[in-house]
Amino acid sequence: MGIIEKQVTRNVIYSYLGAGLGFITVLWTAHLFTTAETGVTALLVTYTGLFAQFANLGFTSVTIRLFPYFRNKDKGHHGFLFYAIIVSLIGIFLCWLVFLFLKPNIIESNKEKSELFVTYLYYLMPLIFFTVFFNIFDSYLRATYSSVIGAFTKEFLQKILIIFMMVLYFLKLIDFSMFLLGYVASTCLPTLMLLYFIFRQKEWHIKPVRGFVSKELRKEMVKLSMYSILAGGAGAIILNIDAIMVNKFLGEAETGIYRITGYFAIAMVIPSRSLYRISSSIVAEKFKTNEIKEIHKMYAQSCNTLLAVGALLFIGIIANIDNIMHLIPGTFASGKYVILILSAGFLVEMGTGINQVILANSPYYRYDAYFVVAIVCATVAANYILIPMYGITGSAIATTLTLITGNAMRFGFLFIKYKMQPYNINTFKLILIAAIAILPSFFIPFMFNLYVDIAIRSSIVGGIYLLLILKTEATPELNKKIRKNLKRFSK
Repeated sequence: MGIIEKQVTRNVIYSYLGAGLGFITVLWTAHLFTTAETGVTALLVTYTGLFAQFANLGFTSVTIRLFPYFRNKDKGHHGFLFYAIIVSLIGIFLCWLVFLFLKPNIIESNKEKSELFVTYLYYLMPLIFFTVFFNIFDSYLRATYSSVIGAFTKEFLQKILIIFMMVLYFLKLIDFSMFLLGYVASTCLPTLMLLYFIFRQKEWHIKPVRGFVSKELRKEMVKLSMYSILAGGAGAIILNIDAIMVNKFLGEAETGIYRITGYFAIAMVIPSRSLYRISSSIVAEKFKTNEIKEIHKMYAQSCNTLLAVGALLFIGIIANIDNIMHLIPGTFASGKYVILILSAGFLVEMGTGINQVILANSPYYRYDAYFVVAIVCATVAANYILIPMYGITGSAIATTLTLITGNAMRFGFLFIKYKMQPYNINTFKLILIAAIAILPSFFIPFMFNLYVDIAIRSSIVGGIYLLLILKTEATPELNKKIRKNLKRFSK
């Protein structure tokens, strides 16, 4: 766990620095741009994520799962990066053809409710190109146990550049079209930074070793790639279908509201994503050596720690929901329940730990693809039913149901196949502690100032929560870290 602990800590630091910058960006975006302008940015990001996942042709999963068989720095990892680049270029070309085919339909379906999106649609292919290669380079570096640079460039540096572009827009030195160009450039730059880092780490090896890729290994790569296209593509649909369908039914303005308010909930899962970044390579290595007990141990620790962190953030959001809504303009009022409902879904996501990482890297990885496809069908149906009935709140409900269903399926499968059951008495302690800690917030009167109220309310709720965790030893791993840091500050 040494590698995981060290890199997760650094990933979390950069991720939360990025989250802080993202929080500033979101609040300022809500005041600086119209909801339609916010919506077009969200739609570009949404469609990029969707297309890029398919354009990757499943090779990110191939990298994480099968790189251990290529690993040999002295031999240039047998030219693994060469295969990754070639496959990505083929995928991008195929994606471009699909985009040309779908472009008239995209324009036709968006020209009335999302005119700005149609205007800036030409940014989509460059964004897809750089996103695909960011994912490939990032997964390659993670496979070589260098996961931090990806978090730094994507979570921190990119947000700094976006804020800089917002400053220029605020000062009226550029208009919205120039801001969007700078936004796109800021999104593409991390890919070039990773490429530079690969050269600097002397990991740029694109000469394949003849005869190394056996017929069996090639067959496994193709099979895994195909299932990963299915699972990854379906996963991308799950992550992005909400914004696309909100835009379809309600327009880009409501999409902007949904994305801005949804950010407050999405910030909850930053610790889990940091853990996924490095644990996927470790789990793949453990499966290769058949260390199932170690994987079970990692699973249990991830569930306990992430549930503890997620519960703290969840009760913090509940305690401050009215304050959050006062931080953004009144035009975003319809997003209040989006925040609460999505937060509940993401709490479940965190409480189930690295279950998806384990299943995706196990010999049963194809079942994850089956699960995800089934969930996609349910998600689309739920959005079609709930958005017309409840607006953006309906989409939040659909997303939360998806998160709960997907994680329940993975939990059940791992329990049946590997007898992995990560929960114990500490799980119930954490749920009870969270329920106790949130209670005072309902009786605290509003303080004289919004920011003072946030500080006092959060301190009381968070203080009770952390005190009870330390007293009950509900999170052994987290308790050690807390006590270690407390000793350091007390000196």
